[in-house]
Amino acid sequence: MKYLILFLSVLFFGFSSQAQNSEIPSLPGLKIETTNGQNKISWLSDYSGLKSVQIMRSQDSVLSFVSIGTIARPRKGVQRFTDKQPKLGKNYYKVRVLFASELEWFSNTYKVVLDSATIEKSRLQSLTTGSTNSRDVDNTEDNANYTDFYYEPSTKIYTNPYTGHIMIGLDDARQKRYSLKFYNPRKEEVLYISRIKKKQIVLDKYNFNAKGTYSFKLFENDEIKETGYITIY
Repeated sequence: MKYLILFLSVLFFGFSSQAQNSEIPSLPGLKIETTNGQNKISWLSDYSGLKSVQIMRSQDSVLSFVSIGTIARPRKGVQRFTDKQPKLGKNYYKVRVLFASELEWFSNTYKVVLDSATIEKSRLQSLTTGSTNSRDVDNTEDNANYTDFYYEPSTKIYTNPYTGHIMIGLDDARQKRYSLKFYNPRKEEVLYISRIKKKQIVLDKYNFNAKGTYSFKLFENDEIKETGYITIY
């Protein structure tokens, strides 16, 4: 009987944890709640091999993003951070993820508007305040960011027509210092590889937050060696 109770307790705890985690979206999605005037940010990371996770905030959503904290030992699973001193007015949040491979990736950007009424309500109960216009890559509806036009594919960086993943081929990657940046149609940086160390790399298309056409810049040291476009579909 004692073992049965123990088994049921473990089973219940497992279901409770699973149900709790299901309420927290996976990256690139975030969940933001305001409690006692503080913004609590949480997300579910399905990735291992993370070097660092940095929480960033801005008041204009495009420029002036600054780091307000880091996850000291990022591990696979639920990760949380509390902004204890958010600004009055608009607060834009995003999470910067740096992998051990030097691949840099960003979450969607979320907006929280704090005014006296919201702060007062948050003292009585936790409020879900984060909102974003970003769409998941699995959304089959037309995406406002999607553009379709002809461009000459690069021989070094291009979309694999069979898998949709991004192929990166640099024969002299070990002899030279290459880095690569991708930009969305609004010319916002969405992905950054600070150092390309292998001749052939397959970049998963799900590193991009939405379908559409992205531009890129390939750098050798600080000099632009090539610019072009890839399509995520």
